[in-house]
Amino acid sequence: MSKYISTSLLLLLAGISALTPFATDGYLSAIPIMAKDLNTDISMIAVTVSLYIFGLAIGQLVGGPLSDKFGRKSIILVGLIIFTIGSFAIPYAHSLEMLWIARTIQALGGGVAVVGVPAIIRDNTQGKDSARLFSLIMLITMLAPSIAPSVGTLILKLANWGWIFTSLAIVGAVVTVATLLIMPTEVKAKQTIKNGGYLSVFKERRALGYLFAQGFSFSVLMTFLANAPFAYMAHFGVSETFFSGLLIFNVMGVAIVNRINTYLLHRYEPHQLLKGFLIVQLVGAIILIVATSLFPESLWFTVLGFVAITATMGGVIPNSSACFMNFFGKNAGVAAATLGATQYMLGAGVSALAALLSHDSLWPIVSIMTVATVIAYVGGSRKSELASEKPVQEKVKV
Repeated sequence: MSKYISTSLLLLLAGISALTPFATDGYLSAIPIMAKDLNTDISMIAVTVSLYIFGLAIGQLVGGPLSDKFGRKSIILVGLIIFTIGSFAIPYAHSLEMLWIARTIQALGGGVAVVGVPAIIRDNTQGKDSARLFSLIMLITMLAPSIAPSVGTLILKLANWGWIFTSLAIVGAVVTVATLLIMPTEVKAKQTIKNGGYLSVFKERRALGYLFAQGFSFSVLMTFLANAPFAYMAHFGVSETFFSGLLIFNVMGVAIVNRINTYLLHRYEPHQLLKGFLIVQLVGAIILIVATSLFPESLWFTVLGFVAITATMGGVIPNSSACFMNFFGKNAGVAAATLGATQYMLGAGVSALAALLSHDSLWPIVSIMTVATVIAYVGGSRKSELASEKPVQEKVKV
């Protein structure tokens, strides 16, 4: 635990981060019902997953520089309020277009809020300490995707799909109040943004490999989430309840790898662990290829491949985040926005492409996940020794 970040603040940061997996996972089992109610294809509703990710990216690009200038707390509060309003509006969308608009508002608010989380961590830590905090927050937020599908399924049994998003709005309101009460107003650095803004981030070439490693590795997870309803319910014909249960395997895998990563950080540097976990992700891609080509009717072989390729997120994301943010200090908000926006834009684009191509086959999903994994490995292993350099940056106490 960093002496600069209290336990209550750490839990609050995890709560803010958890809004995104709730917003992406909570309604997955309701997608077929939503498609029927709005008289459209399942693939068109599945695009709302990617649309949310695009909105998150734009929200972070806006919120990052603003948090550097006006402080983390005020911008996080604005984002949470927008997220809550968008969540309340979604149940009242009576057409696909209205659903997309409300979903975009929700996503923009989520992006503005969540970009402050890595910025606050970087304000106060770096190196292994940073990786441990990223890892701990990720473990806590893993509770969200493990609970969200089951909660969504339960709500569907008791009410209509609109209540899933109303529940999200209530959670958003609670987190907003908690932020107002718990998060202190931070002491801002005298020079909050380095000259060049976003350009200064891309000029730091040593960090770019980690940027693309995280972006493409995360797109593997987003591709799975966006296409899991098709893969499991449409292709293999499992029920909504069984579908929710299958997703728990992925969450458990991420949590286990996350704990392994925290233990290994006592012996290895983040950039070393990042490369190792990306190799494991490649193995997961190979399992999926074998399952799809040789055992196309085997549900459990396919589940094994999906779990293997997504579980590595528990080690990839904390380490790539720490490696990337290590190169930025006073403009941590801009750097965090760049990392988050790149991650979510790539995730949205790659997952949307897979959703549009996978009408009657798993091959588009498997192929796209494999290519993304290879690119992530190349980015994460290129000149990885540079991450061991620790630029001297001024800490900003929260």
